Amino acid sequence: MKILAFCGGASNVDTFRMQLLPIVHGLEEDGVVFRFVQGTHKVPPPRGYSEFFGPPPHYSFTTDFSVDELERNGFSQNCEQVGDTPEETLRNLLPFDRIDAASNNGYKEDVAWLNKILEVEGPFQAVLGFSHGACVAATLLEDNLRRSRDQGVPSMFKMGIFIGGVPPYNIADGGLFLSDVHGEIFDVPTLHIIGSSDPLIDFALALYNLCDQDKARLFDHGRGHQLIW
Repeated sequence: MKILAFCGGASNVDTFRMQLLPIVHGLEEDGVVFRFVQGTHKVPPPRGYSEFFGPPPHYSFTTDFSVDELERNGFSQNCEQVGDTPEETLRNLLPFDRIDAASNNGYKEDVAWLNKILEVEGPFQAVLGFSHGACVAATLLEDNLRRSRDQGVPSMFKMGIFIGGVPPYNIADGGLFLSDVHGEIFDVPTLHIIGSSDPLIDFALALYNLCDQDKARLFDHGRGHQLIW
């Protein structure tokens, strides 16, 4: 089994592999192969989070990633919803162009070079992503599943693993996928690792809501927006 693993925003593959080391070692002993990927855009580490994001260099998959922006909007100050549903919360917290406009904020370019990795190094059976990396992983998964359905061929990916997840971008039509508009878009098994004290928990739940509920599993580690093993 081969897993394509996406590090979070403002991180790199070395830091992400170290963060996942306990589970990676165990699975590699069973023959699982991990291919770690990082963004192509260098970004400054967020102020006050050097231990969380690890040593440089720090990369983002897209140009719209900004932890400083999240701080300004108060994401880390409380875990209360600002909407009746996760989807409403995202609409209230994110700028309009992240949700509804015909913009992909660079995700279409990401999917293009990631598809080259699939062609050269695939097949991969699963995607795994943390935080912003989970958004990119879900975006690639959706693109692969949709194109497979359109072409009438089996999808390369058989499952998705999302840690502190974020809904994917719709690179075909623009904007963010949300279940109250698009319904269920993932019909493969998914695992969602969340933290009940995570100020971004509604992002993870909005991703969960896009998945086939009979095939989706939630695991709550009870802490914040972090990797816990």
